[in-house]
Amino acid sequence: MKVKRDITIRILAVIVILAYLFFLRFLSSIQVGRSTEERTPRAVNEQAAKNVVITSAAAKAVNANTGKNAPPYQETSPPRSIDKLLDEMVFGAIAFNAPVNINIDDSPQIELFLSLTEAVENLKQSITEEGDKVGATIKVSDRMSARLSGNGFKIITITPEIQAVSKYQQTKWKWEIHPKKEGRHKLHLTLAVLLEINGYNTPRAIKTFDKIIEVNVTVPQRIGFFFKNSWQWVWGVILIPVVRWFWKLKKGRTKNGIIPK
Repeated sequence: MKVKRDITIRILAVIVILAYLFFLRFLSSIQVGRSTEERTPRAVNEQAAKNVVITSAAAKAVNANTGKNAPPYQETSPPRSIDKLLDEMVFGAIAFNAPVNINIDDSPQIELFLSLTEAVENLKQSITEEGDKVGATIKVSDRMSARLSGNGFKIITITPEIQAVSKYQQTKWKWEIHPKKEGRHKLHLTLAVLLEINGYNTPRAIKTFDKIIEVNVTVPQRIGFFFKNSWQWVWGVILIPVVRWFWKLKKGRTKNGIIPK
């Protein structure tokens, strides 16, 4: 009986110790949770205060660099629609000449006329240069640009590419072209309007005309071009051997007692 009583006492002592340790652990976890809850708002407030200080410092730096306070934000109105600007434009007539067949030494001129009051056929009568007369009706604005381009030609612009368009008078562009080589070459005539978009003049192409010009070279011109571009070859292959042959012929006759007259 005494042995059983000792064992029971020991078991109860172990249970009491374990219960006491569990109770201490439970109290410790509650205190940690409370301390975390107390520190979290404090940390948030401290970080918010830091952000306020940084923002204030940045604002002061901007003001110090600019010398004045930054203006308040103002919402700007959107730019005018391109489609609306195009719809507001009026129609006008254009006419220009397009040479078809020229010589490589020719330097024809190309004229372009624009009018808001004349018809296309009447406008063609204003063209004085040679070539086919081409006309069309396009949309125009108060400022227009006309550009002539082509890789096979040297193009000299006689009038400004950008011009103000009159409502009652003709507007005229003019170019002079110089062919670079023979063959079929394209010329591109591009007309564009200048639209004011968000305060900037922005070009927009309205119409492009592509015309093919045949550049011819005559036989005498070919011979002249050959000697002009290949004079070194002609001198080395033809002239020098001929001069040597005459020199040897003359020297041989002198040795044989024949004195050439």
